[in-house]
Amino acid sequence: MIISDLKRVKPGYYELSIEAKKYLVTEDSVLKYRLFKGYEISQKQLEECLVEDDFSKIKNKAFVYSLKYLKNGYETIRYLEDRGIPYIEAKKAVEEIKKEGKLNEQALANGIAAGLARSSNGPYMIRFKLKNRHFDSNVVEEALSSLVEEDILWGKEKLFKKADARYKSLSKIEKDCKMKELLYRHGYESL
Repeated sequence: MIISDLKRVKPGYYELSIEAKKYLVTEDSVLKYRLFKGYEISQKQLEECLVEDDFSKIKNKAFVYSLKYLKNGYETIRYLEDRGIPYIEAKKAVEEIKKEGKLNEQALANGIAAGLARSSNGPYMIRFKLKNRHFDSNVVEEALSSLVEEDILWGKEKLFKKADARYKSLSKIEKDCKMKELLYRHGYESL
């Protein structure tokens, strides 16, 4: 079989024409299998290329989703499964992008924890939210230990100022009770 045409259809993707059949392949496959116009390719090579290319597309979809929406491995696998990709292939794709260093769950958890701290969430609430997103326990604990004290204090101060304005009409005792309750609800230990 001879490749009759190869043209770029969108960034990273090429349309490959072989004997009046068209295939959409990734740039990686074009480079790996040295696909170019006039190149002769066997049926076995073509099938191997297409199987590998399908996996490459799944891997790319996983990478783009995890990067664009800041999702961890678990959430990315669920996303791929919702798109009709079998669990085994989705898990393999996520493991590949982790191995390539494109998905670092620890760095992601650290960033999310810092953002939550600046958004007036205390350590207990941050722990709860990270575990709710299915991060491993040791990743969660490492993220909590990496938090900068200034971020926690800044978020706490922000919450305190907002609550102070809200409860200014209350008596001192009522105000203190409401403040403590609010801080506990947001995951802080105390005033």
